[in-house]
Amino acid sequence: MSLTRDIKDFALDLGYCGVGITTADPFPLVAEELTKRREAYRWIIDGRLKMIDGATPKNIMPGAKSIISTVYDYAREGFPPELVGRLGRLYQSRSYLAPRTRINGARRQLFKDFLESKGLKVMHGFDLNVAERMAAARGGAVTFGRNNFAYTKETGSFIVMMAFTVDAELEYDAPTVEAPCPENCRLCIDACPTGALEPFKLNPRRCIAFNCFMTQDGYGPSLSDHIPPDIRAQMGSWIHGCDLCQEACPRNQRRLKAKPPVNEFLALTAARFDLRKVLLLTDEYYESVLKPVAYNYLRHKKYFQRNAAIALGNSGDPSHVPFLAQALGEPEPLVRGYAAWALGRLGGAGARAAIETALAVETDEKARDEMRSALAA
Repeated sequence: MSLTRDIKDFALDLGYCGVGITTADPFPLVAEELTKRREAYRWIIDGRLKMIDGATPKNIMPGAKSIISTVYDYAREGFPPELVGRLGRLYQSRSYLAPRTRINGARRQLFKDFLESKGLKVMHGFDLNVAERMAAARGGAVTFGRNNFAYTKETGSFIVMMAFTVDAELEYDAPTVEAPCPENCRLCIDACPTGALEPFKLNPRRCIAFNCFMTQDGYGPSLSDHIPPDIRAQMGSWIHGCDLCQEACPRNQRRLKAKPPVNEFLALTAARFDLRKVLLLTDEYYESVLKPVAYNYLRHKKYFQRNAAIALGNSGDPSHVPFLAQALGEPEPLVRGYAAWALGRLGGAGARAAIETALAVETDEKARDEMRSALAA
């Protein structure tokens, strides 16, 4: 049996739903597009990810010859309705950037170990961050959609890809760099409430998912913890990710309607999930409920609290006012400011009185600005 066949068989045995192999040649279109849109994507160009550098794999790994793309179907299990619309399905699945101590991270490590056992040098992830969607399409494992996601015919866009760059020539698959979307379909584009999408392009600064977790001080070049007010008002109840453009896509409908059973861990998480508890986040609740499903990007509780404040403010439910008023006393100024925004959005005499009381003693200028804006709304 050939090395290529061995690799593909082992990947499928591990539970990946597909695997494709392409050369380690450069990705010039990726580098060109990122260069043209540098300001919007500075955090992945000038920050840790170094995406333009990864568009030429041999600049980082001189001996690179092949890229193996694995594809994992993360919608093989169902998602509880209590979490849909709040946590993206990808994050509920615990399959993206999973640590080695969890099953999906262990799968990635087992595959790397297997490749190394065959005498291959392997680079992946942050060590060599290639354009994973383009690598998988060039390796015949996926196609594209107008919403910028990668797709397989069986799974739709509910997939996770990982690219492993190796120093051996393998048997290469025919590329599938194409987008078999329905002609002139705009359902995904029209489903985005912030206008972040155009065909095959994303304005990340308007993306709900981006604003859920990339908006952190010190996280990368050109990023801060500020979410523009017009974006906040369109974020609905999402606190980690967003699935709206995927839910609207015709190519995903068969999978969305399948409704496989929810696993026991997600059902337990859903039973414990409460946006008001996320707002007034304790260490115990963070460790037991949030962190196991939303460990990917947010490194401080205050960002979950901020996002929960936005979701509660968007709910239109005045019963949340006492909880948001309590959050005006949280130790983090960021939380106090966004709680004030949420109270201003819900409105009412009780909300206004809580903001006025908090403003009288607030010392942080950003939080004061949020409070004044909420009172002026």
